[in-house]
Amino acid sequence: TAKGGLIDAIGRDVGLTRSQEVDEAHGARMLQDANDGRPDNLYFAALLHLYGKGGVSESPKQALIHFRRAAEQGHAGAMVALGTLTRAGHGIAKDEKSALAWFREAARRNHADGMWLLGQSLLQGSGCDVDFDGAKKWLTEAAQQESYDALHWLGVMHEYGLGLERDTRKARALYETAASNGHAMAEYHLALMHAYGDRPGTPQDLPRALTLFQKGAARNHGGSCFNLGRMTMYGQGTPVDYDVARYWFSRAIACVEIKFADAPSTRRRPRDASARWYNSLVDFHTGIPRELQ
Repeated sequence: TAKGGLIDAIGRDVGLTRSQEVDEAHGARMLQDANDGRPDNLYFAALLHLYGKGGVSESPKQALIHFRRAAEQGHAGAMVALGTLTRAGHGIAKDEKSALAWFREAARRNHADGMWLLGQSLLQGSGCDVDFDGAKKWLTEAAQQESYDALHWLGVMHEYGLGLERDTRKARALYETAASNGHAMAEYHLALMHAYGDRPGTPQDLPRALTLFQKGAARNHGGSCFNLGRMTMYGQGTPVDYDVARYWFSRAIACVEIKFADAPSTRRRPRDASARWYNSLVDFHTGIPRELQ
């Protein structure tokens, strides 16, 4: 979800995320099964504690205990969860280097989320120096497993020429594929391309941008709300309406919480990356217009 970012997607490899309902009887059985100490059962128990499902009280700290026990037995999904929570500082001290190590271990076990998270970390310099070649390797491998997160970040690399040939047409194609499969950030990045119309192969298309921003706003994405307000204020693809614009700006202020995996690292800006890439990533996540960067 927009609010929790990737944290709310932990467990999607087994179909148990924050949006999934679990009845109390099923939850009780899952907790009972975890007593055998098997990694798969520990993983399910950890998810119940993380999300407060199946009659279990939400407890990130208890979830971390189960995730760690499962990870120590080689469970790749638990490694991704530990990396995600550690990078976010959710229930545990924030530690990007430790998070990177967990992602690397999950990637070595061929876990698609571990692969793209490792690639994204290398791209942004989270817990390490920026490594475009490493990012390309792991994102490509994750994309081969139909990871739409990986397709999105490969699109970013192509759009800005980060370790890959700069090719905005290919970037758009990657965003389109990910967006057509419900990837929210790919939808948002695609919306920016259509809103500004300043990329070769992507002419300005305000109605399309408006539709994509509306989809993001429905998920409480702050940048999408901001851009809807901006377009409404200036009459871009929609009639000028200051009251509606004010509403969208208020929504943006209320929901623009930058969560893990949705925000670029500002402490390790790549020296050889263009200012445009860095600035676009800022407005990509916050909705601040590029010309104001």
